[in-house]
Amino acid sequence: MAGPVQAFNFAQGSSAAVVGPARSRIRQVVIFADAAGAFTIKDGSGSGDTLLTQTFPTGLHHLNIPDDGILATSGAFVSAFTGSNNELTIFLS
Repeated sequence: MAGPVQAFNFAQGSSAAVVGPARSRIRQVVIFADAAGAFTIKDGSGSGDTLLTQTFPTGLHHLNIPDDGILATSGAFVSAFTGSNNELTIFLS
């Protein structure tokens, strides 16, 4: 069992940062986009391995991660998030 799922919000324009606990699995990302853009999540820091890169159009989008999700051993680090007035909700376990 993966344990409880927690949701963490990240607004476009925020400083790059680790979201959630130090070790977690990315289960889903919900994107609310006022403008088209992209985001990158790395493992632990700006120099960590790239775990997920996604572009998106304007609108509300759900990015479901299959099976056991994506393991971020040092934390899910949002290193880039472009667009205008966009928001991410990242579900981690």
